[in-house]
Amino acid sequence: MRAVMINDCAHVGEDLASYINGNTWAFYVKGKDTWKVDLVKRGRGTLDKTVGVLLRIARLHDYDIYHVHYALQDAYIASMLKRLDVLHCHGSDIRWTLNGKWGFIVRYNLKKAKVVLYATPDMEQKIKEYREDAIYLPTPVRTDIFTPKHRYNSPLRAVYFKLSYEKPPLDLFSMLKERGIKVDVLERNIPYKMMPDVLKLYDIFIDRFTIPSFSKTCLEAMSCGLATIDHRHKDNLAERIKELTPDSVKEEGRRNSEYVMKNHDVRIVADQLVGIWMKVWEVNEEVRILKQML
Repeated sequence: MRAVMINDCAHVGEDLASYINGNTWAFYVKGKDTWKVDLVKRGRGTLDKTVGVLLRIARLHDYDIYHVHYALQDAYIASMLKRLDVLHCHGSDIRWTLNGKWGFIVRYNLKKAKVVLYATPDMEQKIKEYREDAIYLPTPVRTDIFTPKHRYNSPLRAVYFKLSYEKPPLDLFSMLKERGIKVDVLERNIPYKMMPDVLKLYDIFIDRFTIPSFSKTCLEAMSCGLATIDHRHKDNLAERIKELTPDSVKEEGRRNSEYVMKNHDVRIVADQLVGIWMKVWEVNEEVRILKQML
């Protein structure tokens, strides 16, 4: 079987495709059909987002599954030129764009797709207003590279990545400094392959606060054994920071790593996705056979 993933978001498609392509034996052992996945990525420039993606999709050969990440132009073009078998929503397309200027494209894609997936639980209510059958597919984490760290810093160190859609609480960094916890504020321009090593330099990951779900980077930090300050703590930051001792951080890091392994490991998510692809392929085959008979 052959699938193509069009576009990507936070390396979700890349992680899934890489695992599925590299571990076909794992699916074979489980009695599932094996898949070969191609990934069609694009840049953020105007041409890449318009003419570029149009040409890339138009030139695609026939695939058993067309899986599109993000519910905007890529999905619309795929539905016009090929098929929109699986629409994978990742966040801002549902949280902000759905009811905005380009919301009509998102709503069209939600209606047109054979299967709709959403990556974080906070999207459920909004997305199910348009697709009651939408499926939650957890954000995958490459636990084989985001492995638990073994050494923690003294004093503790925290990291925060700048976000375009929110500012951290004004007193957050000063409260951490008072506790003797050093904070580094980084730009979001670190190559993905370097992220495991960068995250393991720290003990605490400061995530987003306005969105009630973990970011993918936060899940990767948790997989590496970091404690977190996140949306759950926005109303009790002082209390949360007081809890962060060397021993508590190490114990929380262990629990976080176990949580990610149990709920977000790429092997678990890929297995679920392959099962979804198979169901869509079976429907496509039934339609194809019926057309041949007519």
